[in-house]
Amino acid sequence: MTPERSRLWAVVLLLTSLASYGLIRWFAPEPPPAPVTATARQDNEIRTVEMRVYDEQGKPNLVLISPRISSPRRSDEYLIEAPLFDVVSVDGARWNGRSLTGRLDVSRNRLWLEQQVVLEGTKAERAPVTIRSEHIEFGIDERVASSDDAVEIISPGSQIKGVGLRADLKQDRFLLRSQVEGEYVPKRKRS
Repeated sequence: MTPERSRLWAVVLLLTSLASYGLIRWFAPEPPPAPVTATARQDNEIRTVEMRVYDEQGKPNLVLISPRISSPRRSDEYLIEAPLFDVVSVDGARWNGRSLTGRLDVSRNRLWLEQQVVLEGTKAERAPVTIRSEHIEFGIDERVASSDDAVEIISPGSQIKGVGLRADLKQDRFLLRSQVEGEYVPKRKRS
């Protein structure tokens, strides 16, 4: 091969590579949007937080743990990074929750959990229950979790999916609003 042909092939290879790269970039999917918490201006920031909310009788209503909580100046709303929370109901049932992000409005006693939300409930006389969704709003005083998104409720032997949720964590009652599908495997009786 002559030097001229070698240069020609190098130029063809370079142009082909550039064209391929351009086509890949042109047809590539859009990058995901940046998280909302990163764009908002936050004046106050607290790291490694354990927050306890009490009811009127002085009993713990909610324990919230997070590596970082931030808030704009003079606001009752807090942005929460990777919140973990624990709620104890009157009858001794415990509900533990976690998500990637959250928002707490102390003036309205509301906690919004967002992105990969998991609620896990345990009680002495019943099997554990797990609730999964992308967004759940939690009323702190009334201990009610609600969502308008797809929800999955899992317990040993059953799996129920639907859209929209109202879960009364005091009474252990769950209501899926639409598109409900379920699978139930009964326990085998001993002979």
